Amino acid sequence: MTAEDRLIALRSAPPVFSIAEAERVAREVYGLAVRATSLSGERDANFLLTTADARSFTLKLIDTGVEPEGAHCQIEVLRHLEAHDATLPVPRVFATPEGSETGTVIRSGCKFATCLLAYLPGRMLADVSPAPPLLHDLGRTLARIDRALQGFFHPALAQPIAWDVRRLPSLMPYLSTIADDGLRASVAAAGEGIRERSRALSARRSQAIHGDAHGGNIVVDAAAQGVTGILDFGDMIHAPLVLEPAVAMAEVPVNGVQRAEALSTVLAGYAESAALEAADIELLYDLIMARHAVTVLIHAWRVRHDAGAGVLRQPALHSAVSLDWLQTIGREPLTRQWHEAAGTSVRVQVGVTLERRHRMLGAGAQLFYEQPLHLIRGSGVWLYDADDNAYLDVYNNVPHVGHCHPTVVRAVQRQVARLATHTRYLHGGILDYAEALTARCPPGLNACIFVNSGSEANDVAWRLAQFATGKRGALIMAHAYHGITDAVAALTPASGVQGAHDPRVVTLDPPAAIHHDESMTDEDLAEAAAGVDRALATLAVRGLAPAAFFLDTALTSSGIYDAPPLWMSTVAARLRSAGCLIVADEVQYGLGRSGSHFWGFERRGLQPDIVTLGKPIGNGFPMGAVIANRALIEGFQSTHGFFSTFGGNAVAASAGLAVLDVIDREHLLANAAGTGSYLRNRLATMAARHACLGRVRGTGLLLGLEVRGSAAATAQVRTQQIINAVKNHARVLIGYEGPAADILKLRPPLPFQPSHADILVAAIDEAAALVGRRHAQETGA
Repeated sequence: MTAEDRLIALRSAPPVFSIAEAERVAREVYGLAVRATSLSGERDANFLLTTADARSFTLKLIDTGVEPEGAHCQIEVLRHLEAHDATLPVPRVFATPEGSETGTVIRSGCKFATCLLAYLPGRMLADVSPAPPLLHDLGRTLARIDRALQGFFHPALAQPIAWDVRRLPSLMPYLSTIADDGLRASVAAAGEGIRERSRALSARRSQAIHGDAHGGNIVVDAAAQGVTGILDFGDMIHAPLVLEPAVAMAEVPVNGVQRAEALSTVLAGYAESAALEAADIELLYDLIMARHAVTVLIHAWRVRHDAGAGVLRQPALHSAVSLDWLQTIGREPLTRQWHEAAGTSVRVQVGVTLERRHRMLGAGAQLFYEQPLHLIRGSGVWLYDADDNAYLDVYNNVPHVGHCHPTVVRAVQRQVARLATHTRYLHGGILDYAEALTARCPPGLNACIFVNSGSEANDVAWRLAQFATGKRGALIMAHAYHGITDAVAALTPASGVQGAHDPRVVTLDPPAAIHHDESMTDEDLAEAAAGVDRALATLAVRGLAPAAFFLDTALTSSGIYDAPPLWMSTVAARLRSAGCLIVADEVQYGLGRSGSHFWGFERRGLQPDIVTLGKPIGNGFPMGAVIANRALIEGFQSTHGFFSTFGGNAVAASAGLAVLDVIDREHLLANAAGTGSYLRNRLATMAARHACLGRVRGTGLLLGLEVRGSAAATAQVRTQQIINAVKNHARVLIGYEGPAADILKLRPPLPFQPSHADILVAAIDEAAALVGRRHAQETGA
């Protein structure tokens, strides 16, 4: 059965009655001599009836073959509202002379129900530019109606109406009828959003609601300051209460477009009379998106199948613009405004002090920023402190697909409620995840070992390399970081710990001056080869041969360099001739962060022997992975019997699969490329205005920005000044990187958008100007 068969109101099909027929119905059914004027209607035939003594009525004719309960429901709800709040601006019902609340008309064997209602004069909201008082009154009036509707029910409220946004998944087969690629993607995103929120919606308070507060159903006074009528109760449904303000917010354009303050004003008016909960507000973004998507899809379908498509042309255009506006602004800032408007902003008793932290964790436990942050929640690319202030996260790669992504959260919740145990039992989840990972790798990388972190993954990779080669030496990049376990501390000179000076390890210098797209001269290539030869010779002097070369494929700790593939192929050829395995550490760069490739090693033109993964693969759930050849893994297992109690447990596998699903479904690889390129260009333009800023390094959504000073120590101080300034003044979170700690590290979650990039660039611009003024004051320049 198709949606055409299931859904009421997909087709615009009001019964066709002439003016003369309407006047005859008024006379024969209601005993009224009137002059009739046709009114618009999507599913009912509507007429304005005017008597000789200037009384006005609305006549509705409803096809009972399509909606057998429709007329009865509309009458019953108006009677209910009159009984519970007679002051509500809704139509009164007039009975027939026989006392029946509905009449009957038979025409050509078809039965139609009639309703006679009081006509509410005034201007339609769609014809005015609503000011805040009117928007506030609209929200307040809808809340009053919903309060009066509590306890009302009718079988027709379960009608499968196309305008019910919960039915959006049923309309998605018509997505292909949308010609515009961008609009089609926006509608698809709205559909996915409402699908993901379906369980949360079903848990919210539900009741009878009007459900269709668009501009053609709202009557306002002559001055457009207040609501004088709410019309058309034919689309009523039993639904989550929050859907009422969501529809009104979606349907209120100001001068043809959405305005954030207009939506908030409607919501504030509603919440003033009908209290909403924080969980309701968290659903508003998806509900409003879905309402617009429904409008676009119904219009697209009608254009091809229904002569009544024209009535939705303007609303569909409005919805297309609004979908783009909503996605540009983003869920987090809008939801934050709506929490404020509804009075549901989270306020948490702080209770967290440095003294308490030092007492419980030790004074040496690392904290960011001069004034540490107390964070309590995250969403997308935003983090929120105990006062519910939002901070743009341009640092954390743990929430790879965004903080608390609902798809990942639900996957973890479902699995942890079903089974969470160690991995010595058969379970399909980890096999599905291993297949999904290895399917994205070159053919020789076809089996996995699962652990709990990137450090553990590199620890296992180091052990695998020594097992495979029988050697004990290692090569790493200068200032590399590969983890915190005792074994890989030797591979992590960036940490500065004792183990980082292990004689078994020697370093290579990155090609600092050459970008990925630039050519390497013969001299460059000769120096790269000579650097490897010198490192191998150093190992040989110490009586060692190389077991492995570890490469963070983003060269992050080394300074965020985007080295060309020719450099890597030169280095790799020398290493392989020495019998050395190559380990690609993808903790920072894997899963599409470069924008150009899913794996960082692909961007480097490298075929690794072992791949390691860490925190981003679980989006915050602790997990790590080692990918290698099955024969190597099986040989290692048979010799060492390696086992990790929770590595690869069912909950971790669910998180990992959800992350891969989101990356593909939300096209985050393409977003990293597009937003990364946009951000890089904006940063370069901005940096050119400041003496304290230099080149932009890296690509995709892992970028570095050089901070300059007359000496290394000066650059370090300026770097910290900028980091703290963007946090304190603009609420943007960034970090630092590099051997000299003079690189601003910009590494946001992958859903980062150009609008977020604009916020970041403006924040750094302001901070750099502040640093420049401070320097001028100190030097008298």
